[in-house]
Amino acid sequence: MSRGGGQAAVRVVPAGTTDAPAPVAGPVRVRISDLSKSYESDRGPVQALSGISLDIHDSEFLTVLGPSGCGKSTLLKCVAGLEPVTGGRILIDGKPVTRPPPDLGIVFQRDLLLDWRTNLDNVLISVEFLGLRKRDFVDRARQLLDLFGLAGYEDRYPWELSGGMRQRVAICRALVDNPGFLLMDEPFGALDAMTRDDLNLELQRIWLRDKKTALFITHSVPEAVFLSDRIIVMDRNPGRIAAEFVVDLPRPRTLSDRETAPFIRYSAEIRATITGMGILRNE
Repeated sequence: MSRGGGQAAVRVVPAGTTDAPAPVAGPVRVRISDLSKSYESDRGPVQALSGISLDIHDSEFLTVLGPSGCGKSTLLKCVAGLEPVTGGRILIDGKPVTRPPPDLGIVFQRDLLLDWRTNLDNVLISVEFLGLRKRDFVDRARQLLDLFGLAGYEDRYPWELSGGMRQRVAICRALVDNPGFLLMDEPFGALDAMTRDDLNLELQRIWLRDKKTALFITHSVPEAVFLSDRIIVMDRNPGRIAAEFVVDLPRPRTLSDRETAPFIRYSAEIRATITGMGILRNE
C-alpha cells in the first residue's frame, strides 16, 4: 500500500462500481520506502518529497499525476539514480539505487537530440554511452524508427523533423538497448493534441508488445487513464502521495474509449480527488 506525509493513501474505486479491481499482479520491480528529498537554498532546506512509499510491479504501467511543483520529476530522477535521496531508500530488483541502473531507458519532455547527428546516430548514442558496440544495434535502431513511422528519415537530421517526429526519435533512443524499465517524464507535454494522441497509441502498442515496467509522469488526467494500470496522485508542499487508482479497463484501448462511461468515471473520480486537494477549482 502506498502512503505519504504520514497518512495512508486512498485506494479509489471509480464511481458507479461496487467491487474494487484486483491489485496489480507480478513481482515487485521497484520498491520505494519512506523516501524524502530536500534541497538547500538561501533560506534553508526546501522539502521536495516526504514519506513516499511505493511499489512498482514487473511489467506494470504506473503513472504519477499531479500539479506542477509536487515533485513528480524529482521522484523520477531519484528512481533513475540521477538525484541522491535525503532519506529512505529505493531498490530496483532488490539492489539499492546509487547511480543509473543499466537496464533503464529514460525519455524527457524535451527530446534532447543532437542536431549535428543524424536521427539514426541520435538513437544509437545511448548505446555508445553504455560502452556497447554500436554496429550490434544498428538493425534494431532502424527497426524502431520504422515502427514509429520514421522509415526514410534515418539519415536526416533532427532539425528537419517536426516536434512529434523528434520525440519519436527520443523514444527510439530510450528503447534501442531493450531496457526492462522505462521512465518517461512528461514526454508529450509540449506536443499538440493530435500528435499527443498518436504517440499515446504508439506507446501503448510498444508496451503491450514488450510489457516493460514503466513509470510515466504527466499532468493530463485522460492521458493517465488511457495508458495506465495504476495511477498515483501526488499533492505538494511537500510532495507526497495523496491517492491511488487501479485502472481496470480492457486493453488495447482506443481513443474512442475516452468517451465511454467507465473511462469518464475514472477521469471524474480523479479530478474530484484533485479538486478536493484544493489544486483544481470546481466552479
